[in-house]
Amino acid sequence: MMTTRTIWNPSVCLIAAAVILLLPATVLAAEESGGTDALHLIGKIFNVAVVVGVLVWVGRKPLAEFFKERTQSIREQLEEAQQARQEAEAKLAEMRDRMRNLDEELKEIRSAAEREADAEYQRLVAEAERDAEKVVARARQEIDGMIRAAHIELKSHAAELSVRLAEEKIREEITDQDRERIFGRFVRELGGKG
Repeated sequence: MMTTRTIWNPSVCLIAAAVILLLPATVLAAEESGGTDALHLIGKIFNVAVVVGVLVWVGRKPLAEFFKERTQSIREQLEEAQQARQEAEAKLAEMRDRMRNLDEELKEIRSAAEREADAEYQRLVAEAERDAEKVVARARQEIDGMIRAAHIELKSHAAELSVRLAEEKIREEITDQDRERIFGRFVRELGGKG
């Protein structure tokens, strides 16, 4: 990476100042001498060669360091880019694998969900059957109890009816004489006990 220190190095500034100062002076010196055009041209070329030589000689170390740093910076950037590319390719490959396996995973999830739903359905049906059996058993017990109660009530009612019928029959058949005789026997039995 190019730094400010490399660009504004004192030797680079010195070279730039020399070029700015010497170039017009060499051109003016060649024109004032009044020499031939060939000599002027040779003088200009010589002056330019001297200036370029001085610039190269003075600027070679800073320029070498600048180009070395720049090359290193480019290499580092290339390595980072290569590493980022490899990571991206690895992620892409992983995503492709996941996408390939996604259908299978979805089928497995779906079949597992269906198995769980079927098992839950079977469990609920069995529980409902047990509850229904309990309800039926309780209903049978209640019905049996009601039948027993009805039998008892029916027997009680039948006994009441029998007693009432017997009472009516006895009243119809018993005369006043029979009553006196029964009453007298009752009083005698009471008197014999007392």
